Amino acid sequence: MKTNIYNVLIYTVLLLFGLITFVPFYYVLVASLSNPDLISEGELMLLPRGFTLEAYNTLLLNDKFLGALYMTVTRTILGTLVNLILQCAFAYSLSKKYLPGRKFFMLFIIITMMFNGGIIPTYLIVKATGLIDTIWALIIPGAISTWNVILLRSFFENVPESLEESARMDGANDIYILIRIIFPLSMPVIATIALFSAVGHWNSFLDAVIYTNSPSLQVLQIFLRNMVVQMQNIMANGDAIAVNKGVSSLTLRSAAIFTSSLPIILVYPLIQKHFTKGVMLGAVKG
Repeated sequence: MKTNIYNVLIYTVLLLFGLITFVPFYYVLVASLSNPDLISEGELMLLPRGFTLEAYNTLLLNDKFLGALYMTVTRTILGTLVNLILQCAFAYSLSKKYLPGRKFFMLFIIITMMFNGGIIPTYLIVKATGLIDTIWALIIPGAISTWNVILLRSFFENVPESLEESARMDGANDIYILIRIIFPLSMPVIATIALFSAVGHWNSFLDAVIYTNSPSLQVLQIFLRNMVVQMQNIMANGDAIAVNKGVSSLTLRSAAIFTSSLPIILVYPLIQKHFTKGVMLGAVKG
């Protein structure tokens, strides 16, 4: 009986948190599909009023939005690949007990979880290496995450050593073992790390503000920030940002937010089966 009560309480709390998360997203979707003449800022709506797709048509004709979308997609794909390659290679090396200085390297990366150089020293390093105002400034400084490396290392340590020993007897080297044996067996944790990295790159904002100046390197988060900052001017000028009269700042902002959120949301269901399994298996052995 007590167990049933606890289950009801747990599911109730989870349902409330789910609603709290879902309602703002649903409001943005409804506002983006509504006629701007029939809605107002902050008004709660259950269904679109005067269904229209003009906001999306206007947004998809905006060169700045399309450029920011292209830049964000490019950064996310390239950044995730770099993250996976470097972190998997580093974690595989640390998972080997015969690695010289293994404890030192572990201590070295764990320290970075507690301390960092700060924004100004990091900026000076990025500037000194010639990465300012390039796409690599958004990828290289955060190429390795200590938490992800520890998670991957823990998972790699759980792979039976007999598999590697058999491969070495057949003449395989470490690179071959990592690609042909470790990777296929580690897809749950790799999918989890890929999700963490992709979401981080997609939502990243501060590094793009600090390290890039060119309009061609503008990412979606900066584009959305500019729309919010310009809201007062837009209202004062009669929604001058809109290309036609059928779009307001509210509907256009809502469409931009929904469009920029949709791709990363669609990724979750595709790797949901790997997500929980990857986190749990990677935490079995520390």
